[in-house]
Amino acid sequence: MTEWVHQKVKNAFLRAVLIGLLDIFYIARLGLTFESIGSSLLRFFEVIGGIVWLFARSLFFLFLPPYRLREILKQADAAGWRTIPLIAVVLGCLGLITVLELNFQLARVVGNTSYVPGFAGILIFREFGPTVVAAMFAAKVGASWAAEISNMKITEQIDAMEMSSVNPINYIVVPRLVASAVMIVALSAVGAAFALLLGWFVSRQDFSFFAYYAMMSRFTKYTDMGTLFTKALVFSPVAPICAAWYGFRAQGGARGVGESTTKAVVTSILMIIVLDFFMNSLADRLLKVVLE
Repeated sequence: MTEWVHQKVKNAFLRAVLIGLLDIFYIARLGLTFESIGSSLLRFFEVIGGIVWLFARSLFFLFLPPYRLREILKQADAAGWRTIPLIAVVLGCLGLITVLELNFQLARVVGNTSYVPGFAGILIFREFGPTVVAAMFAAKVGASWAAEISNMKITEQIDAMEMSSVNPINYIVVPRLVASAVMIVALSAVGAAFALLLGWFVSRQDFSFFAYYAMMSRFTKYTDMGTLFTKALVFSPVAPICAAWYGFRAQGGARGVGESTTKAVVTSILMIIVLDFFMNSLADRLLKVVLE
């Protein structure tokens, strides 16, 4: 319809008015109103503010007794050891794909594939290692935590804790926060190792293991490894905090558990991607300041 207006209406003012009316009609058909947009923004800020406030309270209770070491070890076992096979498979496949694609692109554009190990190392240490591991952690472990906490909320176990003078944040959130911090850092290192190893495996016809490692060492620096662990530590609170936030607000039986779990996973992955963007932007600016 807009194209028809552009072709048939010669008067510029009338054409602009008709196009504006068509845009308004299209937005109305989508159901977008100032009220709906405003309510969506309010819900967005409510979720972000609530998650940040829950994280701040969890950090406060982190340093207060009792220190539930047994619960921390239990959650670390569920979050870490049982997640290693998934991380190994996903990061290993990403390492294969990265090296294959770099081989193809560098051979086509530059005509030299000797830089493949270096570029692969940078990508794995700075991006795939922490970001993909955190996203997979949120999808597997975060979903499990969200479903567990939602079920505790719906079955009134959390209300029983509060009536017994047991703080739910100290009992539920803090152990998962500590386990997540330790395990995501460790899983990032394990995932990067699998990605690099399988990346060498697919390019072993061009590089021996020592040649692959030497070329990768020429490009990757200690700052890249520091980026791996820094990002992993920054991403670690996302899954447990989002799981707790939506779990504490679950309602409506089994359907509420499913909705809370889905929202927790989606929000976690979205926040990880946004945090990754801001961390990369900040790192680039800091690097320019240092070099200048």
